[in-house]
Amino acid sequence: MNNLFLIIPAAIAYILIMVIFLKQAQPSNHILFGVSLPSDALEDAAIKQLQSEYKKAYTIYGLIALITLTPFFLLGEYFSLALSYMFLWFAAFLYSSKLPFNKIHHKAAALKREKQWFVGEKRMIRIDTKVSLLKKSTLASPYWFMIPALLSVVPILLSFIKSDPLLKLTGFASLAMTVILYAIYAAFGNMKTKEYSENQDINAAINSAARRYWSILWPSLAIFESINAFVAYTILTQGSSISFTQWIIGIIMVSLVPLGSIFFVHNKVRALEVSLAETDGEAILSDDDAYWINGSTYFNPDDKAVMVPKRIGIGTTVNMATRGGKWIQYGGIVLALVIIIPLTAFVVQSDHTSPAFTIEESGNVSIEYPLYNYSFDLSAVKGLALENELPSGFRTNGTATADYARGNFSLEKLGAAKLYVFKNSPPYIFVQLDDLYVIFNEKDAAKTKELYDELAARKP
Repeated sequence: MNNLFLIIPAAIAYILIMVIFLKQAQPSNHILFGVSLPSDALEDAAIKQLQSEYKKAYTIYGLIALITLTPFFLLGEYFSLALSYMFLWFAAFLYSSKLPFNKIHHKAAALKREKQWFVGEKRMIRIDTKVSLLKKSTLASPYWFMIPALLSVVPILLSFIKSDPLLKLTGFASLAMTVILYAIYAAFGNMKTKEYSENQDINAAINSAARRYWSILWPSLAIFESINAFVAYTILTQGSSISFTQWIIGIIMVSLVPLGSIFFVHNKVRALEVSLAETDGEAILSDDDAYWINGSTYFNPDDKAVMVPKRIGIGTTVNMATRGGKWIQYGGIVLALVIIIPLTAFVVQSDHTSPAFTIEESGNVSIEYPLYNYSFDLSAVKGLALENELPSGFRTNGTATADYARGNFSLEKLGAAKLYVFKNSPPYIFVQLDDLYVIFNEKDAAKTKELYDELAARKP
């Protein structure tokens, strides 16, 4: 299977994450569900009920998450889509795996406050400062929609120059989506105020923050959809033979980004509702648990340490109240995106782009392929052969799947080589140069034979 090495890390991640969270059903160092509890509280009937509820929640979640691994098997012939799905799956799984834990954590924390099960030093936690700040939350500027609008107008203008109706359609479709998302942005900005508490300050804070969160989401999605329109246009104009199944799977995966973003914001607002509404604006007693958001994220302005031991899982985590902690957390996310997005784009392009082999009148031979273009002169050819098998070797800098190999390789007995081959479509043209081999073929064996004959005829 082409994407077997993608399934293996996904399966390993699934097992590790599930084991880590299932272990949280049992207390460790008097910490259960990210909440510190005294010994007698651990035997309380209400705690036992939460443990049972927690195990059931993760059993159901584990089954659902297991089902989401099945597309890896269905995408066996589409490596680029399988890789894209893997990145989306990892992001969705790592985020959603915390949700059952967070739900039980909040119940356990509320039960702890109700029964005064404090451990160590108690302190009074005031939330009036947080409420005051949230009440001042404002909508993201509507001028952010200028970015996707301009991205949409550019192809429309270019379509008049190039007389390209598809380019014009792409621009108008992108512009229409921007208008729709702007209308949603305006509707959410004027949404009816909801009542969460008898405390009107709490209501004002939650509603203002919710409008702020949603107002950031809609222009972000508009920019994403505009970029996605360009990607779709590029694929179409490259003449790629993408099947109906591939298109459907691609559309589903692209839809996961907006849906995932909406789900993320919804849960962020919901978490704010729970954290503020349950206190009703009053100061509350707490212990060191107050420094652990959702029982897993450490936020302590009085602690200058950037890294601290985790409460759940193993290893360390960052202190999000420190500048260094924020740089590590958000910088890691940005770095991952900087690596993942270009890598995915390259693999998608590789899956749908074949190397172009050209023999010029001057005798110069050029092979065009993204990032691995190469050229040589026929006069530099030391040997030419047509073989039915590829020697074994390993990739040094390139891309390789079960179907193709392109880029720089080191081959047994031959040494350094540049491969531009479809692995399961012999024969292969072997071109020997001074210090390396160039190996090329077309997917159609007859075309490969024709190209070999032309090279042999023109070789000095």
